Amino acid sequence: MHVAMIGPALDAHGGISSVARTWLQTDAMNAVDIRYIGTMMSGPLPRKLAGMGVRQARFVARLARGWRPDIFHIHLSSYVSFYRKLTYFEEAHATGRPVLVHLHGSDMADFHDAGGAHRRALEWMLRRAAAVVCLSEAMGRDVRAWMGDRARVEVVYNPVDLAVFTSPARPARSSPTVLFMGLIGDRKGTWDLLEAAVKVRQRVPSARFVFGGNGEVEKLRGEVVRLGLTDCVDVLGWVSGTDKLSHFADADVYCLPSYNEGLPMSILEAMADRLPVVSTPIAGIPEAVIEGETGHLVAPGDRASLAARLGDLLEDHQVRVAMGDAARARAERCFDAEVVTGQVIALWRELASST
Repeated sequence: MHVAMIGPALDAHGGISSVARTWLQTDAMNAVDIRYIGTMMSGPLPRKLAGMGVRQARFVARLARGWRPDIFHIHLSSYVSFYRKLTYFEEAHATGRPVLVHLHGSDMADFHDAGGAHRRALEWMLRRAAAVVCLSEAMGRDVRAWMGDRARVEVVYNPVDLAVFTSPARPARSSPTVLFMGLIGDRKGTWDLLEAAVKVRQRVPSARFVFGGNGEVEKLRGEVVRLGLTDCVDVLGWVSGTDKLSHFADADVYCLPSYNEGLPMSILEAMADRLPVVSTPIAGIPEAVIEGETGHLVAPGDRASLAARLGDLLEDHQVRVAMGDAARARAERCFDAEVVTGQVIALWRELASST
């Protein structure tokens, strides 16, 4: 089976690229012939815009020469991502081959409800797609509410490569560490965690906090100085590869107190590496983080509860270990990359055979 997968460049920062890379590295993907088409590269805006035009032209030229994969799989998010992929969708749909759209991003519902033009464009795409893949049951419920029986909706969780995350249960450490990995800024709750760190340190003076990610990195460094936390907070900037793995291994608790999410890859990676997770009960997160079993969920913006839950975990090594083991077990059951990729391939085969 020949598959065209369309999404941002594989080396771009962000969850979509991370999902695509994880799929493509699985053994299960060896069963299909896949061509990945990157629509947006990383770098300065002028380079991105020029690259987008070149890649779009290459795609059209390939179709004009008669290229016809068995199925198109298009990864997209909201706003700019949606409209960039809408062009690819129309061109792929015109071939008569099935086109599957895969919804990512934290604000698809906000995008749908933002105005008539956005809603009509999104629903126009979804009802003509061969299937709509959502990354959580929560997102699936939204799409079913919008579309009724006018779209086929499938839920496929984000994948995690369990073989990469091999940390054993952590020993009790004199300076337990809370790790954050994500876009530095309001949406991920960065400032809530930083303010909570002040309270946590009053309770657990040896606690440390590590922030990894792109975004408002310099603002974060300034806030660390303002709050007098330079002795206990490390701001890494963007990390990936073996550096990221080493920071997961050195952590004792993972925290992502987001306001808006889909199903964050970083939470699944933390669970795979046996870390208890403190996050918020939004979108797909409660489908991964089970309150009191694999971690804790607090309301977005509730800094007092966030500090309390982090303090509870940092003070109790046995609970951390038990929750970390439960998190790993849940990752094995629900998010294993080989299993998830197999589900996707089965869907591709079904859709391709129905045309």
